[in-house]
Amino acid sequence: MGKDDPVIELVGALDEAVSALGVARAANEGDARLTAYLLDVQRGLFVVGADVVADPGARDRLVPGVSRVTQEMVAGLESAIDVLVAEEPLRPAFVVPGENLASATLDLGRTAVRRAERRLVTVGRWRDGGVPGPALVYLNRASDLLYVLARRAAPADEPLSHG
Repeated sequence: MGKDDPVIELVGALDEAVSALGVARAANEGDARLTAYLLDVQRGLFVVGADVVADPGARDRLVPGVSRVTQEMVAGLESAIDVLVAEEPLRPAFVVPGENLASATLDLGRTAVRRAERRLVTVGRWRDGGVPGPALVYLNRASDLLYVLARRAAPADEPLSHG
């Protein structure tokens, strides 16, 4: 398997995402709730990695929540998003990231997770048996959660993408 194999690209993208979230966690260490969310996503990304590199024919041997992404993991992310948005609604426009280190590191982590999501789609097109659906949904919801966390960490006057 070459260094440019789609599976290797995916594993590398997941590794980058875990590391980027580690930087975000270090930049936000004073916020226990935020760092708990980030650690949970980091651990979830390890589960995604185990899930997607497994032989599709051996999926029944994977351990739910340890080496196989579960619907409960996805539901946990969705619940966190719902709670956070209920507490502080999102602004109805795109924002320009970078108003402070806390939000900038979260946005960097978010984009790294999105890259892993795109790499997983590539693997699904390339590999017989496709990719595990919950893993793809998990990556999508994880990046959504990171967006919400980044907006909460940013100042209220974070610049919008227009005007």
